[in-house]
Amino acid sequence: MNSFNSDCSIFLVLLRRDFVVLQTNLLSIMLDFLPVLIVQVVTFGYLLPTLGMPASMVAPVYLSSMLALFLQFGFTFAIKTAYDLKYNRFIDYHMTLAISKFWLLASYTMSQVIEMLIVSLPLYTIGIALLHNHFNLAAIHIGAAICIYLLMLLFFATFFSALAYTFSITWIMDNAWSRFLTPMWLFSSSFVLWKQTYAWSKFTAYAMLASPMTYIAEGLRSSVIGGDAFIPWYLCALALVIFISINCICLFYGIKKRLDPV
Repeated sequence: MNSFNSDCSIFLVLLRRDFVVLQTNLLSIMLDFLPVLIVQVVTFGYLLPTLGMPASMVAPVYLSSMLALFLQFGFTFAIKTAYDLKYNRFIDYHMTLAISKFWLLASYTMSQVIEMLIVSLPLYTIGIALLHNHFNLAAIHIGAAICIYLLMLLFFATFFSALAYTFSITWIMDNAWSRFLTPMWLFSSSFVLWKQTYAWSKFTAYAMLASPMTYIAEGLRSSVIGGDAFIPWYLCALALVIFISINCICLFYGIKKRLDPV
């Protein structure tokens, strides 16, 4: 019990420290993402419909287009973590604290989830409000949307943590985009609807199911837009839980590889 209390106390202290740091950088972070919000709203709300995009596609594609931001945000986190493991080794100081590796890892993951939440939630909510003509706000399933949103954040946090601990910073910079991030993003239903793809090519649609981005995109659409045009959100939630579990397994392997080499 004393060990558990110590873990919880240090866990909360680490989160509080990260939150204070985030507060000092919040304005700068929001200013970085504000232009993206403006460009996304203008592009999907006005330019693409003018060029012929069906109005029914604006909301589904807008929801999934934001996923590129999470890839960029997560990649930056992975680079910082991998750099620390290679050079600064600030984690060695944390390892001397009276906290288990599990709780230390949990503090890193929760810190990243909170940072992504604070940055991305306004982008989604403000964007949907500005594009309200393309969204039926009454159709939003609040509970399902929160579930998918939190699972999405947890997926990206565990995925990029696993990437940082499993591979070297040089490998990540040279190969992460070409071997993982770009295929995972582009060969998914981020820019198309999975059921429409299935009607066109079953093989392509089934191949898309190998990408976790498919379940994130379809889960967001199903929970926010509703209807039967998308994969049901609860199936997407189940798939994301499986992918998060795989991320955790890879992450524990990477931690053992980097912190317990013997």
